[in-house]
Amino acid sequence: MPRVIHPQQVNLVKAKERENSKTLKKRKVFHTTRYILVQSPTGFSVYEIRTTGTSLIRTISNAILLSDEEETLTMDCPNINPTQKTEVIKTTIKHLKKNTRSIIFKSKYEHIGIALFETQNTTVGIIEIAPPPSKLVDQAQNAQKQGLVRKDTKFKTKIIDILKEIPETNLPVVYPCSASTGRNFIFLDTDSEKIASLTEPALVVGCPITFETVKELNPRIAIKKIDICPAHYARKETTTNDFYIVRCCRASTQGTQIYSPKSKPIIALEWEPTTENFLDAIYLGTLVKKHPNYPLF
Repeated sequence: MPRVIHPQQVNLVKAKERENSKTLKKRKVFHTTRYILVQSPTGFSVYEIRTTGTSLIRTISNAILLSDEEETLTMDCPNINPTQKTEVIKTTIKHLKKNTRSIIFKSKYEHIGIALFETQNTTVGIIEIAPPPSKLVDQAQNAQKQGLVRKDTKFKTKIIDILKEIPETNLPVVYPCSASTGRNFIFLDTDSEKIASLTEPALVVGCPITFETVKELNPRIAIKKIDICPAHYARKETTTNDFYIVRCCRASTQGTQIYSPKSKPIIALEWEPTTENFLDAIYLGTLVKKHPNYPLF
């Protein structure tokens, strides 16, 4: 799935010959620039950059190649608003060739936009826990139905029933979310005062954020833990996928997270990701697999 770039983040550089990551360094660009389109006599290439400085005009400090001239297409989309990401995807994805990684398009308002695509034959692992009902699985199915991913992109999904992970116990059970459990649990999202007043030990079902929050509410409580973090399940997976997408409490408080990039890339999204969040995660997963130190390159 493409990552659709806002036009303000795009800068066009005309070069007499092909550029590379080293020769781009020290070039000056506008402060909002994150992507460079290099136009040489033989075609276009696309780079993502980092800059230094605090003024309107800044200096490129580093760059990675996202697509070379053989992997970059150009097209005119005079009626497309470049900020309408889903429309951009539906328009550009029809023109993909086998090796295409980027499509540069001229759009409405004389803007130049970029749609960045996952590689061919990408296999995405999705690990979900339930309840509450899984969301990423639905988003994967909808993306395929709507033609928002390459036809050869595959999703391998697993939904783990957390209620089956909880043993019979006489302890009060603290569960993160009150949605759809049908159990007489104490819920972190609705029963914070009850948690704060507990005097007996409790079984806490959740992730490190859950455990930290329970201890903040009741520092004296003794807890037994059942870790249900989807990212931790993904780390234990033995299935061979290019990367994994999960939902994560830490992402809900700190934004999209990247875990284990060198061994098994895991892209963690907030608990209520938008379709655009999900689709961007697919591109991000392919990027992290190729550049394990991303985004600190």
